[in-house]
Amino acid sequence: MKIQRLPVLTALLLLAAAAAWFFRVDVGLFGENYLRFVSLLLAALGLASILVQFILVSRIKSLESGFGLDRMLRWHRVFGRAGLILVTLHAVLIIAFQLLQFGEVFLNLFILIGILGLLGFMVTAGVASTYKKIGLAYETWRNIHLVNYVLFPLVMIHALYHAAPGSLLYYYLLLLAFLFLAVAFYRVARIAAVRRNPFEVVEVRQEAEDIWSLFFKGPRPEYKPGQFMFIQLLRNGELSSPHPFTISSSPTAEYISITPKELGDFTSTIKNTKPGDRAFIDAPYGIFSFLNYAGGEPVFFAGGIGITPFMSMLRYMFDRKQDQKVTLFWANRSEKNLCFREELELMKKEMPGLRVIPVMSNQPDWQGEKGHIKGPMIMNYIETIDNKDFYVCGPPGMSRAVINELKQLNVSPVAIHSELFEL
Repeated sequence: MKIQRLPVLTALLLLAAAAAWFFRVDVGLFGENYLRFVSLLLAALGLASILVQFILVSRIKSLESGFGLDRMLRWHRVFGRAGLILVTLHAVLIIAFQLLQFGEVFLNLFILIGILGLLGFMVTAGVASTYKKIGLAYETWRNIHLVNYVLFPLVMIHALYHAAPGSLLYYYLLLLAFLFLAVAFYRVARIAAVRRNPFEVVEVRQEAEDIWSLFFKGPRPEYKPGQFMFIQLLRNGELSSPHPFTISSSPTAEYISITPKELGDFTSTIKNTKPGDRAFIDAPYGIFSFLNYAGGEPVFFAGGIGITPFMSMLRYMFDRKQDQKVTLFWANRSEKNLCFREELELMKKEMPGLRVIPVMSNQPDWQGEKGHIKGPMIMNYIETIDNKDFYVCGPPGMSRAVINELKQLNVSPVAIHSELFEL
């Protein structure tokens, strides 16, 4: 079994924090200053957790491979919240220690720097948790997130000033500072590399009522069907923020493409893109591809525009003339949301093993399957769960519901593959 680098790195960082605290050489561990010593452990673990969240969003390919960027983003939120809680508890215990020991709370420049950093983390965490509820634009949310790259050095200055030089904890904090600088440098270098290789929009195609495909020519990255990219569009002199989109084209196609649905501020402008506009593409990412899993007959579950990774995979099979048995369940509200209909019909003629089952949840006059994808519906088409791999991509609620149905059918978790993005 391949060892995943990311969990190993994370575990080592946290264990090293505990070890550096335990083997402090400047003072004993227990005694009348126990509150201060416990607070130092919380600080070390908190700073390590916050550093991990930076690593998780840095798109480091050697770490993302085998783990999946969607999972990394979910763990980013977990470590961000854990880090904030730990450093907040550190501050509370330090205040309690000073009040109990000295009857007052001491302040100096470096303590104020630490307080400023902690308050800043609280604000960015609050925005991250509530930006959808308060109607904050994605671009604004992202820019507020970037403030953390200023806040973390402030907190590290505070921590290093108060650490005992020569102790293991001091050198551990220096290691965290070095790793943070390395991650920040990697992100800047990656952006520069992407900017040096621009793409050009060659076609803008309407696929359905509010669904559009953009086709790009440029220095094509090597990718597997089902992977995704980050893209920035340069239109009328304005550069967009980077947004993730599944690559809807096959690696066998001449041009690389995406197929967004109008769901937000940025995607609602996709139709305004024109041939000749430039794009900066950072790809590929993700592990959601049937090529990454051996053997089992593919069963696809798409929700709405979640069809795009499966179109990439089906196009790859079609171009490679792989007439294998494939079943695609495709959930939509109504048939007006269907795209690629003619192409799928052509594929079915050339690929007898391909079955496409559209399922409409809000169209009473639909002649096919209606409602939601449930266990009995699944078994009606696949007959057995043996020797199959199940792939799920769609809105988070739909994806979780389908995965739950598969588990109730006793499908092994190792046979269920999903890609779930929630910003």
